[in-house]
Amino acid sequence: MFLNNDEKIIFNSYINTYMNSLKMDPKAAKKAAKTNIVKAKEIAIKEGFYNLPADYWKEIFEMEKNNVKNVWTEYYKRARKDGVKDEDIIYLWETHPVERVMLQETQNMININAHLTALGEGKTSQEATEIVRKNFPTYGNPNIRPNYGTEDDNLLPIEFVFKVNKNIISGTNSDKHKEALKEFSSFNAYIRYLAKEDRLGKL
Repeated sequence: MFLNNDEKIIFNSYINTYMNSLKMDPKAAKKAAKTNIVKAKEIAIKEGFYNLPADYWKEIFEMEKNNVKNVWTEYYKRARKDGVKDEDIIYLWETHPVERVMLQETQNMININAHLTALGEGKTSQEATEIVRKNFPTYGNPNIRPNYGTEDDNLLPIEFVFKVNKNIISGTNSDKHKEALKEFSSFNAYIRYLAKEDRLGKL
């Protein structure tokens, strides 16, 4: 698939991310980044937001104001219930559409690697799945219920990814969060709790 200049920059940045953060060798990092960015662009096109303007959030806010019912307002109705703020929505929409999906695909890859690592350490499939649920976020449509837990365990709105990565996973208080989330059924449930309490931090 053809990548424009902006997408090539995103592609190269993820090669570096995979090498530095996931400790992948250059060849594997390039292969993974290429697979993910092609998939990300396909998803962005298929789901209809690839060609939407960066300020489309204004249109969404207007539709919400006028009680328009469609795929966007239904999504954000749930996302706002989970604690997503206007600033989170704006920040996401002003991010390149392919980058938005890359963030989710990269987290999926991290989760899969964590699952495989647990299996390699002798954990059962169920135990490995529980380790991932408890220690890593899983993003997607929050209206889709998982086959376990309660609504608090639902997929997280991708709008949370920036604050989660910055303030929860790699922030100065990350150790404190690791300890706190032990009391929750999943990482997702913990993030929903923080969001509703306005404790996810700043962008």
